[in-house]
Amino acid sequence: MRKFRRPLIVLSRCIEHDHCRYDGSMISSPFVRQFSAYADFITVCPEVEVGLGIPRSPIHITEEDGVLRLVQPETGRDITDDMNSFIDSFLDSLEIIDGFILKNKSPSCGIKNVKVYRDDNPRPRTDGMGFFGRKVKERFPYLAVEDEGRLRNLQIREDFLIKIYLMRDFRAVGKLRDLIEFHTENKMLLMSYDPAIQARLGRIIAEQDHEDFDTVLSEYRKMLCMATRKSLKPGRNINTLLHAFGHFSSELTHEEKNYFLESLEGYRKGLLPLIVPISLLKSWIIRFDDEYLKGQTFFEPYPRELVPVTLIV
Repeated sequence: MRKFRRPLIVLSRCIEHDHCRYDGSMISSPFVRQFSAYADFITVCPEVEVGLGIPRSPIHITEEDGVLRLVQPETGRDITDDMNSFIDSFLDSLEIIDGFILKNKSPSCGIKNVKVYRDDNPRPRTDGMGFFGRKVKERFPYLAVEDEGRLRNLQIREDFLIKIYLMRDFRAVGKLRDLIEFHTENKMLLMSYDPAIQARLGRIIAEQDHEDFDTVLSEYRKMLCMATRKSLKPGRNINTLLHAFGHFSSELTHEEKNYFLESLEGYRKGLLPLIVPISLLKSWIIRFDDEYLKGQTFFEPYPRELVPVTLIV
């Protein structure tokens, strides 16, 4: 069984950690509560950090002539500059980090569907991003950044966890032997992200004799971040699954083959998470003692307890 390193996650403090929302409440997230056994958190509440109390009057994002401001309508206070100053200072202090889980729809932390109020329209638009969330996405485009609401979707959660544990393992690379091992173990996972970049990553290692290790690692990191900026696509995952299936399909019964192909179709349609066909393949990897596939992180990309397969199968 794979041993997982503990990722370091920046988490909105109001999620399962502190009663620091504008109304003094705390957000319940069964996933974050469970994830705390597998990860370490740096918690932050930007609104409290800029001096707003608990409880407090709500803040809004306003837009005038294309300029976004962060204001507290009840008091008339404009906290835009204070918020931007805190955000820059906080993000500058993050020397190592593997991902973010932020409060959904928050004017500070939200990454999607945040309300933006305009003077010329009594109804806010709902396609905005919070001030903190926006800067996180700009500063860390290669890391997994999600909100606790979206993480209730099991496929979004899987994509988040796969990326989190991949980047955490890469952070442990300290010498050439580690990099070779990382690439070897993640070959099929990297293929699912981008086959062309996976091949280029292999060439970076193969041609390392001409470069010092720091240069090789920097180039590899750049290409790895490029590969993982986009989410995993079901089509590419299915191609990888079928590639592995070919290792032992001739040994399986007609019923086993059909059941596996049905699970792929369920995954393709969004009815099943990726871990379902992966679990079937893992049973055959063990059964047929396939040493190469045993070493691939693609078949155990995150602690399986974090996606409740039994609830949906």
